[in-house]
Amino acid sequence: MSRKSNSTRRERQICKFLPPCRPHRHRGNPERVPRRPFPQPTPPAPNLSSAVAATPAADGVDRISALPNGLLLDVVSRLPVHDAARTAVLASRWRSLWRAAPLVLHDFDLLTPDCDRGELPEAAVGRILADHPGPFRDVNLSHCSLATGGRALGDWGRHLAAKGVQDLVYLDNPPLYASSSRPLPSDTLWCGPLHRLPADIVRCASLRRLFLATCVFPDTTSAPRGADVFPHLKEFSMLSGTMREHNLEHILACSPELETLALIINNRTNHIRIRSQSLKCMVLWVGVAKELAVVDAPHLERLILRETGGDARPMILKIGGAPELRVLGRLNPRFHTLQIGNTIINAQTKASPSCIVPSVKILALEVNFGVSKNASKLTSFLRCFPNVETLHIVSSRDSEASGGHHARVWQQVDPSIKCVKSHVNNIIIHEYQGEQSEFGFVKFIAKHARKLQFLALILTEVISASEGEVHKVNCQLRALATGSWAADECQVFLMGPKSDNTWSFAKASDLSVEDPFL
Repeated sequence: MSRKSNSTRRERQICKFLPPCRPHRHRGNPERVPRRPFPQPTPPAPNLSSAVAATPAADGVDRISALPNGLLLDVVSRLPVHDAARTAVLASRWRSLWRAAPLVLHDFDLLTPDCDRGELPEAAVGRILADHPGPFRDVNLSHCSLATGGRALGDWGRHLAAKGVQDLVYLDNPPLYASSSRPLPSDTLWCGPLHRLPADIVRCASLRRLFLATCVFPDTTSAPRGADVFPHLKEFSMLSGTMREHNLEHILACSPELETLALIINNRTNHIRIRSQSLKCMVLWVGVAKELAVVDAPHLERLILRETGGDARPMILKIGGAPELRVLGRLNPRFHTLQIGNTIINAQTKASPSCIVPSVKILALEVNFGVSKNASKLTSFLRCFPNVETLHIVSSRDSEASGGHHARVWQQVDPSIKCVKSHVNNIIIHEYQGEQSEFGFVKFIAKHARKLQFLALILTEVISASEGEVHKVNCQLRALATGSWAADECQVFLMGPKSDNTWSFAKASDLSVEDPFL
């Protein structure tokens, strides 16, 4: 095929650009904590007794009470706790159903108007936990406080352990967020005093999901020696809490079914070492740690980082025994020091069997293209992941001075980066502004990525809102279309920002989501 026909086809592909989306104005609401792994309370359901009273009678026959016990128990366990307890007065058939049904207790359902004045439902929660024989299917205590209501809660930790709690959400709720109208945002770091959970939490052997926030995890040495701490736990998340390093390591080693670990807004754990025979997903979401080391995790599939490390103390990320690691990011050359095996990766590191992770297929990186040392280190990072198929690049605008656009960096880069040359088929560049340093990377990709099928440039909201800036980016890409491309069939899309640009830790830790960076 002639050079001219190649150019014509490329121009046709460029003409298929998706028009930039009109920017959606964000309302300024903070990101809310999602239902998984931290469910937000739902508005209270209509009162059961009033709903029954308002329903016109048909033939007077109570057909609901004639249903099998198992079905009635399931119905009762799905009701808000106050309505579930009230079913005992409906008929003799219902009298013992609530006590026999697996308990679902969300303290939000017990809130009254007095709660806006700081009166929390600890006393009611304490009575229910003591009186109900169990088992406890789902307990969500996000409006109770150990500081003010510890006595009213009674031996709640012991009751949870003895009565088989399966899902537990506990937020040691500071008074500021006690009101149902002011839930705790996911990006809030509680800087007040943290209170220690009762040691009985460690004895909740039936737990499958555990979410803790703004509290201190008890010492796991109180657990029986040699026993599994949480033998059935599959998900463990901790928000703005504190846990000693040896306790975290103990939980990882003694929870044989644990698949997901999320540490959110963590600034109190300096060394995180991952040794687990079951863990599939590790999320470190906003926080500063000196070191995150994957020592022995044979089934770890994804390692998600967001806003970790900093100028004063870059975080060392050590990847050792993780043969099934498939999803990794976002690595930042400025804030992360990458070590693979015994090799610390720097701008001069060459690819070798001892410093690559061949299993990674989806990689996310964050880089300031205007800083030459960061752009150079980016290429070293890429060499460490030779089989990447989907590459996400977030174009960062941090406070580090750029000292020029550094577009020439990509003219001097060795083009033999294996993942770029032979494997990557999807590249998504987020927060694209069309600067020369960014465009230099795009030209490098166009020239050397032979397998590339899809290249998307997602504009920032500011650029997308300006017709002049969008036109400038389009002109760049049309000029690029006349050049030589390594992949003739690559489709290029210029896109505006998504209407919902939030990236939740729940999505990051959801193993059913193929690509958590989209």
